[in-house]
Amino acid sequence: MRQIITLVGTLCVLTTSVSTHAEDVVVYAAASLTTVMDELSTDYQRSHPNVKIKKSYAGSSTLAKQIENGAPATLFLSADSDWADYLSKRGLLVPTSRKNLLGNELVFITPKERPLTISFEPTFNLANSFSGRWCTGEVTSVPAGKYAKQALTFYKWWPAMESRLVGTEDVRTALAFVERGECALGVVYKTDALISPKVSISATFPAASHKPVIYPGALVKGAGSESQAFWQYLQGEQAKAMFVRSGFIVMP
Repeated sequence: MRQIITLVGTLCVLTTSVSTHAEDVVVYAAASLTTVMDELSTDYQRSHPNVKIKKSYAGSSTLAKQIENGAPATLFLSADSDWADYLSKRGLLVPTSRKNLLGNELVFITPKERPLTISFEPTFNLANSFSGRWCTGEVTSVPAGKYAKQALTFYKWWPAMESRLVGTEDVRTALAFVERGECALGVVYKTDALISPKVSISATFPAASHKPVIYPGALVKGAGSESQAFWQYLQGEQAKAMFVRSGFIVMP
């Protein structure tokens, strides 16, 4: 009888231990958020030392597909609405948690030592203004690439530029190609360009040339209270100030 009581007591302790263990916050975020999300998670953990935050950065399309296939994300931050819609239609996000968190700008960049002056005047010939390849995110799936194609199409530059494109798996890879001089020109977000001392911003695309760059976020279905609390923190004043310092536009 004593052995049975002891066994029951041990099981109760184990059950209690499991149930009170804080969940991991698993953030799947667009690659362009890498630097600021690392800073924000570090800041959050100073006041929540028992919360473990895991982060995975990639193109929004890659992350959405991984979540669809069962990846253990609890919070999804996309660089466009399309991939958040993709997961929403499949019932994988918590509808009431979704919010447009941030905005961004689209820019042309060049290697620091090879600056280029770009004009958005109708007479400017972009294809003839530089030699070599140019890069941005894959234009059929990566948000930065989709925005880039929209903008180049708006200025009627796309037909002459398409064959020289190096499409990358995410926007940070495009940034790296320009940093190394493997691409003479790149189209990335302003926030990506600001973190690199190896590139120069040649021009910022007018907002009318492409869809607004919006970063929606939402809890993934099944997310617990720790993820909910971190998502609320990202919408708070302290996080907003850090986003602004990084060059993002905070949505109302």
